[in-house]
Amino acid sequence: MLYSQESMHAYAANVYTTVVEELMKAKYRKFIVVEQEFFRLWWDMVAGEVQKQQVHQLVQEGRLEFVIGGQVMHDEAVTAVDDQILQLTEGHGFLYETFGVRPQFSWHVDPFGASAVSPTVFAMSGFNAHLISRIDYDSKAAMQDSKSLQFVWRGSRSLSEKQEIFTHVMDQFRYCTPSYLPFTNRSGFYWNGVALFPDPPKDGIYPNMSLPVTRENIQQYAEAMMTNIKTRAAWFRSNDVLWPWVNTTSVLFISFIVFYASY
Repeated sequence: MLYSQESMHAYAANVYTTVVEELMKAKYRKFIVVEQEFFRLWWDMVAGEVQKQQVHQLVQEGRLEFVIGGQVMHDEAVTAVDDQILQLTEGHGFLYETFGVRPQFSWHVDPFGASAVSPTVFAMSGFNAHLISRIDYDSKAAMQDSKSLQFVWRGSRSLSEKQEIFTHVMDQFRYCTPSYLPFTNRSGFYWNGVALFPDPPKDGIYPNMSLPVTRENIQQYAEAMMTNIKTRAAWFRSNDVLWPWVNTTSVLFISFIVFYASY
């Protein structure tokens, strides 16, 4: 618990505080929160009354959304099914009791492998869609070639068709959109600051942070982004491409910016 609190102060507290601040500045801005462990620590230990009122407003407006909603993204290989249900129930209970909402989608990008239990549990939990990433490389390559990264998954043969769930497999780039850019040797589509324990830097500037987007380099960023979107588009049948931009300081805390690009 102490390590979680330190991680929250070093990583998540500044993220959630600034996200709420920036969302309140413009109606068109949206943000998606994954999992509850760090959010609940921020909510209980950091957020003030004004911030909590703002979060309630943003959730009701649909500009702050929760996906998966469990305490964590549970491992699929060794976690018992009752523990999977327990941590999901606890997270969903907090969201419903606090905001009156329940998550509509899973975000299961980190667990290694994909068991039939998770899509079954998620379908029975009322999720509308299931998203995974870490599967066998050869299988993923074959699915890309055949444009079958999206499918309807019935995790249990014994259950009815109502327990099927639409599933999206992230492509070979996973949630890590290529970071290389021709004009810098630093990461382009990442925020790779090194967190400092136990307290973050007061000025918000972390060591080894990526170069910011500026008026001078935004054209190159845009061109790199569009090139990657077009590459990914060839692997899917739909006209919408999920394009993730990961903000990561370590494997302890990851937030995502996800764009849906229509072409």
